[in-house]
Amino acid sequence: MVPEAVVPGAGGPWAARQVSSGMVFFTDFVITGTVRGADATHAPREVTGLLGDEFTESRTGRGQLLRCYDLVEVAWEREGDTWRGLYITVQAHRLDPPLQLDELAEDLDRAGFPLVEVAPDGVGCRRFVRADSQVGVLVDEKNSQVLAMTAPAWFAPGPRGEPSPWPREAGRDRVRHLVGLGAAERETWARRRQPEEAGEAARRWWFLWVSCRQLLPGDGERRYGHGRAAWQELGLWLLGSCEAAGALDRTDTVREIVRYGLLDPDAAVRACLDAVPVSRADVATRESTSYTRENLMAVKRLPGRQAALPRGRWSAAPGAGPCAAGRGGGLAGAPDPADVSPPGPADVSPGHVPCRLSVRPCPRAWPWTGRCGSRC
Repeated sequence: MVPEAVVPGAGGPWAARQVSSGMVFFTDFVITGTVRGADATHAPREVTGLLGDEFTESRTGRGQLLRCYDLVEVAWEREGDTWRGLYITVQAHRLDPPLQLDELAEDLDRAGFPLVEVAPDGVGCRRFVRADSQVGVLVDEKNSQVLAMTAPAWFAPGPRGEPSPWPREAGRDRVRHLVGLGAAERETWARRRQPEEAGEAARRWWFLWVSCRQLLPGDGERRYGHGRAAWQELGLWLLGSCEAAGALDRTDTVREIVRYGLLDPDAAVRACLDAVPVSRADVATRESTSYTRENLMAVKRLPGRQAALPRGRWSAAPGAGPCAAGRGGGLAGAPDPADVSPPGPADVSPGHVPCRLSVRPCPRAWPWTGRCGSRC
C-alpha cells in the first residue's frame, strides 16, 4: 500500500519527521503548499523544471491553462504576456485505495501540523485548512475520504471559513453598485450597513471582497463598465476594510493586493516590504533554520526535500473523474462562495492624518489607499 516512489531519502529535514513513509507526499503538500518545490506562484516553465515534462495540458477557458501530472493539477490565467498562477491541487479522489481523513490527520498531528476544520461547504463536504501554508482539504462527509487538497485555499479559520451571507448574484450587485461610487459615498454606504457584531462585520467584508475579486482583472470591466483603475480602487478599499475588521492580517492583505495586481509593480514591492514583520538582518534562511512549526514560514521550500509524485499503488482509480456535485475539483479555481453586502464604517482618514477615533497620528495608515489597516 506504500508507494516506494514517495519515500524520501534518509537524512535531511525529513529525518526528524514522525510521519508514515507512504504519507510523505500528502503531508508535505498540506504543510508547505508545494509539490517538490512547485507552488501556485510558479510560471509554467518553472513548474516544468521542478516536476518534469510528463504531463497533459488543456485550455479550460479563455486565457486559462490547466496542466495535469497524474494526481497533481496546476492552473494559470493569462495576464498580458505572462501566466498568473491560480492554484495547485492534489486530486486525491482519484486514488485507489482512497486516502482517509483519519490517516492524513493522524500523521499531521504527529508531525505537529494539525488540520483545522471550518464550516462545511453545504453540498456534502467537510473543509479543513492549514492557515500558514494556505492549503485547503476537502473531505466527503459520508465516508471521510479526502477528495482534494488545494493551495491557495479560499477558505480559512474565522470569517473566511463561514458560509456566505447571501447568494453570489447579490454580492455582485453590491460590487457593481460600489464601483460607481466615490470615496465619500462608499464610506456613507458602509456606515449605514455596519452590523453590531464584529465577527459578522468581518464575514461580510470578506465575502464582498470575494465577489469583487471574481470580477478581476477584466470581467467586471467587461460586464459592468468602469475602467480598470476604478476596479483597482474598489479592491484596495475592500481589502483595507477586511483588514480593519479582522478578516485579514497585513500579510494576507498584501498577498491579495499583489495576486490581483491592484498596485503598480513599484508600489507592490513597497507594500510587500512593509508587510515583512522583521528586518532583513533578522530574516531566517533555509540553511540556518530548522524544520519546525515556529519556523515553517521561513523554510517553506527546504533544499533536499524531494518527495516524488505518488505513483505505483497510489494510482488513479479506473474511470475516476470529478466527484459528484463538483467535489472532485471543488477546491480548484476561483472561489465559489456567494456574495455579500458589507458592514462597518472606516475609522480612519487618508494618509497619516489622525484617525477619526483618536487625536494621534495613525502609524498604520496605508499611503496608497489612505486607509488604516488596524482598529485604531
